[in-house]
Amino acid sequence: RITSSSSSSISLARGNSNYYKPQRDEKPSNIRYDDGNDGDDYSDYEFDDDGMMEDEQYFIQQQRLTSSIDCPHFGTCPGCVRDTNIAEIDVIESAKLFFSSSSIQKHILHDNNRHTNYDDDDDEEGFYKIKIPSSVTQWRTQAKLAVSAASTWTRAAGCKIGLYKRHSHEVLSIPDCQVHHPSINKAVDVLTKATQTVRTPAYHEDTGEGLLRYVQCQMELSTGKVCLSLVMNAERFKDCQPHLSFLVKELKRNGNAKLWHSIWCHCNDSKGNAIFARDVSRWHPVDGPPYVRESIPGSDPDKREGLLYFSPYVFRQGNLEGFGEIAKQVREAIPRGSKVCELYAGVGLLGLSALLHHGKQQAAEEDGVQGLGWLRCSDENPENARCFERAVNSMSMHITGRTPKKFQNNGKKGSRRKQGRKKKSRPGDNGEMSIKDLMDSMVSENDGSPRPPENDPSERVTYMQANAASALHRGEALGANVLIVD
Repeated sequence: RITSSSSSSISLARGNSNYYKPQRDEKPSNIRYDDGNDGDDYSDYEFDDDGMMEDEQYFIQQQRLTSSIDCPHFGTCPGCVRDTNIAEIDVIESAKLFFSSSSIQKHILHDNNRHTNYDDDDDEEGFYKIKIPSSVTQWRTQAKLAVSAASTWTRAAGCKIGLYKRHSHEVLSIPDCQVHHPSINKAVDVLTKATQTVRTPAYHEDTGEGLLRYVQCQMELSTGKVCLSLVMNAERFKDCQPHLSFLVKELKRNGNAKLWHSIWCHCNDSKGNAIFARDVSRWHPVDGPPYVRESIPGSDPDKREGLLYFSPYVFRQGNLEGFGEIAKQVREAIPRGSKVCELYAGVGLLGLSALLHHGKQQAAEEDGVQGLGWLRCSDENPENARCFERAVNSMSMHITGRTPKKFQNNGKKGSRRKQGRKKKSRPGDNGEMSIKDLMDSMVSENDGSPRPPENDPSERVTYMQANAASALHRGEALGANVLIVD
């Protein structure tokens, strides 16, 4: 039972199923938990990693499940399918039917890695729960938007930026979108006005003429600044001039320079609906640093435990805060000491989050159980591998097993070049495990026979540039006991 004793205090008592719905989507403050006795008792409550009580999480979830987005563009904009009760959509109903199937439930492992029977209806909700991982508004920190001419008569009207209307290629402006982070709405507004001032020609799909075709906005959570990518209808960077220079100069005028993290130009003169060309040479930095940096989920930014790096031409989740909650569930489901292979890894968000989590546990508990045995990630975009390497280098060497570059070769430059290329080792050499060694270890695992030597610590965290099929064929998952497929 929830009773409000004042505007700033909420009293909770056990024994009734009624609940109070917070009016704002924020962590409730000044909450008093009353067990019915005269004294306060917190012993029956469990806390999560963020220090939030279970009841507190429950109230926030109930508020999110029942709150409205209240977007003025709903109905005409194709971006959202519901404005209220956002969990009541077809895909979630389909997921409920799938996971409630007895043929699925009998294969599920509970938190203690034991099979659990969920035939009882009362246990069904304990098996799966609908959870909204972030606020229902202002959560989108990445947006890809289409561009068209605001007027067919004059370029002075500038460009119209937004989403295509349903079943058409007519651009609908959404300046007051409630799911976009305010920084993205601000960036689109500044860009729209800039195209009017410098008369930027918009791309015309019917004729193939014009210049500005799409825009991508990526917001850096720690600073609120926006990485802006301008997709131009051109084959080469110089073909975007002088309009690109005029537009960038205007974007940085009138105090707006602080809004931008960086500005990029992407050349895409192909036909069709593809926003980006696959050729990485089509990307050109115009202004600002090359990477947007975000904290690894589960890290403490004040302790500098590690960063994720995103360039504009790698995949990034639209709801990065919400995906951090998914990363939390994934890393907690992985047993300590596991050898993890992540396919479709992108920049390695899930794998690195698990690596950091178990590395911190190892340091805190000192029980002799190591963090992760090793972590192997893979994806086919070459830029993903570069972002991954930067992220690993930002983490502690006690977690990654890597020696920082400044300590390699005793700080001497050029020694690596003098050594020349090392001869590529064959499977089984230098402590690497061959397929035969692996099979022998599996057979003799329980009879006390000696195990093959462990891999070099420097190879404990690696990235392979390959699609999932190629990575598996090349043995990326060989020896892994946890496979992450996102």
